Amino acid sequence: MSAWRLLGCDTAGDLVSYCAQHLLAALAERQGGKSTVSLALTGGELANAVYDKVAALAGTSPLDPARVHLWWTWDTFVATDNPERNSLQALSRLAGAWALDPAKIHPIPSSSAMADPETAAAQYAGELAEADPVDIALVEFGPAGEIAGLGATSPPDAPGLVVGLANPPGVPSVITMTLAGLNRCREIWVLASGDAVAAAVARAADHDPGALASHLTGTDSVLWLVDQAALAHRTFHTCAL
Repeated sequence: MSAWRLLGCDTAGDLVSYCAQHLLAALAERQGGKSTVSLALTGGELANAVYDKVAALAGTSPLDPARVHLWWTWDTFVATDNPERNSLQALSRLAGAWALDPAKIHPIPSSSAMADPETAAAQYAGELAEADPVDIALVEFGPAGEIAGLGATSPPDAPGLVVGLANPPGVPSVITMTLAGLNRCREIWVLASGDAVAAAVARAADHDPGALASHLTGTDSVLWLVDQAALAHRTFHTCAL
């Protein structure tokens, strides 16, 4: 059974700093034991702040970015150059600081290349299935319990590794890893900040089967990185040793 850990930070800024530092260290450690390491990025304001911090710390890390495979846990199904693309937002922050190998960047197919989100999802699922499992996957947790591009009420047993989800007119469709796709990753890091997510965090942390995130396992571990506001509905004790 994989390990669940919950690490509380005082503020969102502390969460961002810790996540960036810990992510660089964890990737470098994994990279030391093999030729390449893989990271699945996510979207959202909190995640983008982490990427900004990672870029700022890049020069202090032993990580070799040229040996990092980049994947995405979800993205919007819009044109490649659309600013709503998670991949565009992440790469615009990281590419200037990381000497990335273009052959190791695996964005989710966009509407510039694919006719519909279902076809794009099938292609990305095939790419993931042929690759080694992702070492670390990032997801940002939403107020209703959303993870990656999956809504809080998405079925936990949806088949396949990736799915295309249509939204109402005027709202971009999304392509996202399913729970099966996320749980194929070795480590899943869940980022949660603010009192708006506190109730949903408490449900997931208590392993409420109705909470989608309670079904996250990964093959090794699930790490929750949350600030104090997001822990407002959790009952816990502080122990000084």
